Amino acid sequence: MALTDEAVKYLKGKHVVVVTSVESEGYLQEVAGVLLDGTDGCLVVQQEEESSPTIINASFVAWIYEDMGEEKEDDQPA
Repeated sequence: MALTDEAVKYLKGKHVVVVTSVESEGYLQEVAGVLLDGTDGCLVVQQEEESSPTIINASFVAWIYEDMGEEKEDDQPA
């Protein structure tokens, strides 16, 4: 299966971080948001600050993972 198909299968509708192979000032670029879809070699991610989704060419994806950082913080006792 292609990366886009696997990402949609397991991560669609979840908060994800897409780490790209694009480097800027010594850092890999990341896109965080909700994975809306993935077709034709592209991932569609809705970033919280943006009104329109970001389309990412899967050829530039180094890895993608579910962002569970906020949930873990909420689950910890005060």
